[in-house]
Amino acid sequence: MRILVTGGAGFVGSHLVDRLMEAGHEVLCLDNFYTGNKRNILKWLDNPYFEMIRHDITEPIRLEVDQIYHLACPASPVHYQSNPVKTVKTNVLGTLNMLGLAKRVKARFLLASTSEVYGDPAVHPQTEDYRGNVNPIGIRSCFSADTEVLTSQGWKYFHGLSGDEEIATLNGEGAMEYHQPVEIIAERYRGKVIHFQNHDCDLLVTPNHKMYAKSKKDPNFELIRADAPLQWEAAQMLKVAHYLGEERDWFDLSVHPVLRIKMDDWVEFLGYYISSGTTGIQDGKYQGILAAAGEKYEQIKACVARLPFQDVKIGKQEISIYSQQLYSYLEKLGSSETRYIPREVMCLSSRQLKIFWAALMQGDDGTGDRYECKSARLIGDVQELLLKLGYAGNIEEQETQSQEKVYHMQVQDVRENPRYGKQAVSDYDGIVYCVNVPNHVIFVRRNGKALFCGNCYDEGKRIAETLSFDYHRQNNVDIRVVRIFNTYGPRMLEQDGRVVSNFIAQALKGIPLTVYGDGSQTRSFCYVSDLVEGIIRLMNGEHVGPVNIGNPDEYTILELAHKIQAMINPEAEIIFKPLPQDDPRQRQPDITRAKTWLGWEPTIPWQKG
Repeated sequence: MRILVTGGAGFVGSHLVDRLMEAGHEVLCLDNFYTGNKRNILKWLDNPYFEMIRHDITEPIRLEVDQIYHLACPASPVHYQSNPVKTVKTNVLGTLNMLGLAKRVKARFLLASTSEVYGDPAVHPQTEDYRGNVNPIGIRSCFSADTEVLTSQGWKYFHGLSGDEEIATLNGEGAMEYHQPVEIIAERYRGKVIHFQNHDCDLLVTPNHKMYAKSKKDPNFELIRADAPLQWEAAQMLKVAHYLGEERDWFDLSVHPVLRIKMDDWVEFLGYYISSGTTGIQDGKYQGILAAAGEKYEQIKACVARLPFQDVKIGKQEISIYSQQLYSYLEKLGSSETRYIPREVMCLSSRQLKIFWAALMQGDDGTGDRYECKSARLIGDVQELLLKLGYAGNIEEQETQSQEKVYHMQVQDVRENPRYGKQAVSDYDGIVYCVNVPNHVIFVRRNGKALFCGNCYDEGKRIAETLSFDYHRQNNVDIRVVRIFNTYGPRMLEQDGRVVSNFIAQALKGIPLTVYGDGSQTRSFCYVSDLVEGIIRLMNGEHVGPVNIGNPDEYTILELAHKIQAMINPEAEIIFKPLPQDDPRQRQPDITRAKTWLGWEPTIPWQKG
């Protein structure tokens, strides 16, 4: 038989591929490798009865097959929360594409659904007739309307985003990257909001919002709901990231004629100019002017001497460079009230940004921990610059006696570990915003105080089930639907966020095993080979389903933690964290249908698995 397995390079999919190949079938494995891995199917790559197809099922594909096992979708919280819109698209567009393929070639179609369709169940154990206890209308947006997000073009309010900008995000290694959002969300919201505020933080968010924080006892940053009963005054929020940028050797001042300047010299000069320089026209000659005194003046003169300008006048406290090319460039940077840092500078490497920052501070007569200017745009750019250099800074606005606005930036070393204090709940009536980006953590600020913060996510398996049964009823597509309960076994990803792999990885590393809530919530764990056997029987049986496939042996999360602790690392500590909202309190499959219809029940006990 010719069989297609979508998501075939993933955890469950690769075990299914193994069974089908060993049974002598011709197998097509389709995967985009978002969470799958080639090593899972490496042993079959040279087999003439196996074919690997790299493809994203959100796009149509034409194949000739007899059966379709549709397993493609991120299954762990870490992965489906990291790109929620992609997860929904996989469940909606991907399922539609596979159902359309099944209809065209008259193939039998099996949807791998999940016990998540039962939500936080009020019925226990869960039968397939139970409609679940889910919250499909929870608020998806989170940030108040006066919140800004950092883009590759600088700070922008959420309501000013067009969707074409790239958003500053944090990847899994703690480095800053830019990604274009796949969705911008704006919703009307009336209800309670949570205000995190002290000298380090000012953020107004809906209670469902995920704060990127770590507690005093835990060294790891995690996404924690804003309304979680955490001791927030002792929690730390991330305000900095690693940044690579681009190392460039030269700067071309003009297209024609090209004037090439060594980049290190150029950024040093530009730092001096942005803080204390001006432009002018004297006797018909265009000039860029730097003014300074003392030791700093000697450094500026040395820098100007390295630049390729021929017409330079050096006075006692002022340097004039006569060049129309230079004048045209510097004029675009505005006056002291409108000045900014060019984006081509902000994209440079950390090393070159440090040269620029040192000159910027020198030009401002800075002390190394405080910067002052008259331009709101420039102080925002300085805040972004500090982020890329591994520092943090909050913006303060003051008004002089002449009613001029002056902006201050206090530079903070991340080693100071700034803490959050006040957390207040208040009422809100207005628009709230969010963006969906591939990396789930974004950089935002409110009232001049910036930090990395979480996002929002969706879950779409219920939609996929609806589509499958509609195709069955209206288009006579031969379908099967399986609801999978808490599977574990070889080839799970270490960082996938599932409780079994989490506990095992933590125990092996000798770090505390993290239990959410008091650990009394229950789960039922099914070994992957048992699951695959049940799926194959359902595909080749007479019943459409849905059918629960899982192990009805039920354990509390705390019991599981103690078992893994005893088996792997008795010295590992067990710590407790707040239980996320809507996290299921109990999960146990009723497998009566599987026993009756398929003659199936699990054979591998938990400890052997």
